[in-house]
Amino acid sequence: MKRYLVGLAGLVAVTVACTIVVADAQTQTPGAKAAPAASAKATPRTADGHPDLNGMWYRRVAGPVTRRIGKSIVISDAPDPEGRARAAYTPGTPKYKPELLAKIKELKDDQINADPSFHCGPPGIPRIGPPQRIVQNAREVVFLYDDLNGNYFRLIPTDGRKHRAGIEPSSLGDSIGTWNGDSLVVDVTNIAEETWLGDNGLFHSDKTHVVERITRAGDTLKWEATVEDPEVLVEPWKVNPRTLTMMKDTDIEEAAFCEDRGIADRVTRDYHGNVR
Repeated sequence: MKRYLVGLAGLVAVTVACTIVVADAQTQTPGAKAAPAASAKATPRTADGHPDLNGMWYRRVAGPVTRRIGKSIVISDAPDPEGRARAAYTPGTPKYKPELLAKIKELKDDQINADPSFHCGPPGIPRIGPPQRIVQNAREVVFLYDDLNGNYFRLIPTDGRKHRAGIEPSSLGDSIGTWNGDSLVVDVTNIAEETWLGDNGLFHSDKTHVVERITRAGDTLKWEATVEDPEVLVEPWKVNPRTLTMMKDTDIEEAAFCEDRGIADRVTRDYHGNVR
């Protein structure tokens, strides 16, 4: 897929009393090193005693260039010769029921046409990855994203509310949060089945249930996600976790407008990877 990002998209503006700015340890500028023993520092806490998740934890950057040409997958790590970015962004692969493998292959071969995210559609959960900016108060947590396809936000109540009833499925689903010790556990349901779990035909059903776990230790943040979908998966899929490290002197930006220009590739069915 060829995609050019131009113009500006709207961004949810949030004001907080204290801003902590944070970055992804595995996607820093080549040569830069994280502060030593970031996780060994004392974990800041809010007035109610929970870890303070406020801040900028991750900025999406260009990862390795992956392109499917015919039946071949070509990966170029030119910007990242040691392959660190590729490892950091790889979510892994869920285990599908054997009778669905042919469908996976069909969707993978025709991803340039079949994948909604390749046409500027929302990526879905957990495909969008860890939150880039977090805003937290005693009642709720807000996740903000500067994604390939635009700006997205998730409002996650943490005051004991239950999942909403009678609402339409959405790309980012319906989320509620609870604290389990020092980890924020986010339970996500009602995810629109039009989204994918990841590249290469990883579709899901309307029964998908995702549990994310956010854990802060010092100046690091660990994001984990587990996907359950008994309709299509043999077993729950544990997405490869991401460890993020505090970013200094930066904040989330407006995402550029996404314009799909991959029309020429729809004939050959070639496409670029969709790195997040």
